Amino acid sequence: MSTRGITPRAPLVKAGTRVLVTGGTGFIGSHLVDALIEHGVRPRVLVRPTSDIARLARDQVDKVELATGGLEDRRSLTQAVSQVDTVFHLAAVTKAHTEEEYLRANAEGTQRLVQAMRAAQPRPRRLIYLSSLAAAGPARDGRPVEPRDEPHPITAYGRSKLVGEQACFAASDAFEVVMLRAPVVYGPREKDFFLLFRLAARGVLPLPAGPESVVQLVHVTDLVQAMLRAATMPEARGLYHVAESRPYGWSEIATCISRAVGRSVHMVRIPRFLVQMAATVSEGGAAAIGRTTIFNREKVKELLAPGWLCETTLAKQELGFEAQVPLATGCVETAAWYRQQTWL
Repeated sequence: MSTRGITPRAPLVKAGTRVLVTGGTGFIGSHLVDALIEHGVRPRVLVRPTSDIARLARDQVDKVELATGGLEDRRSLTQAVSQVDTVFHLAAVTKAHTEEEYLRANAEGTQRLVQAMRAAQPRPRRLIYLSSLAAAGPARDGRPVEPRDEPHPITAYGRSKLVGEQACFAASDAFEVVMLRAPVVYGPREKDFFLLFRLAARGVLPLPAGPESVVQLVHVTDLVQAMLRAATMPEARGLYHVAESRPYGWSEIATCISRAVGRSVHMVRIPRFLVQMAATVSEGGAAAIGRTTIFNREKVKELLAPGWLCETTLAKQELGFEAQVPLATGCVETAAWYRQQTWL
């Protein structure tokens, strides 16, 4: 396998390329839409009737094409994939009450999208599926997970994303399929990881007691570059892990965040059974008022896993991708954005 040289920017997506983005109003999707526009592409964005399109309507009304519908609606999917060259599938549910809800959105929704792409005339040429390291499962014995390893997801979310991967892989006879697994993604506009910044700004960060977990992360701008490369590298096919290559312990992550917010932070070690109890209470409280919360029992399973490590060599070799934003730099940039938005 030949190694391609690494360049600081992804190959340009050709202006005028017909692109569909699902999940384009979300955290990662909005950054992808911005990048496509910068490359001279007017992306078609699949949006639900209930989606918040205020930013698109205000800042990008003439630069995007809105396609109203959802992954559960076969008719709208058929229209959305019509006359499209490349599909970026980012839409996903990351918090839900039951495994059935995850499967309905992340697995069955992906299956319906693939079916619509198969039926399209002409068919889209390439499908880029944004998956998650949760589909692979945590590292075993400290060894980074490789794309070819047998998956062992430990959460309902991870299992649903794995079924989505399988649906995409099964369609590789019909169009070019590239799947990207990402670990924790952070950066401007992110709302869940933001909770750590908010706590740090108040001078305290709770961390699980016991052996420290190690994780890899990826800044959203790096992830977008990987998606652009996945769309444009002629020989890209199959599954890739996309992350900053070096891992971080949670105490080091806490230090980066505390420096970014400009505060001395007290790290409080919480016994693991109390973390699990707190997640149960948080989940129950959210359910009682008809909501979901990111701090739930499923998320705690991921938090308490010994490590989330992935081998990124294949992405470097075949996509020419290597993360450019180290965590310390990314945290400073992210904190600055939160301040600009008065979140901090």
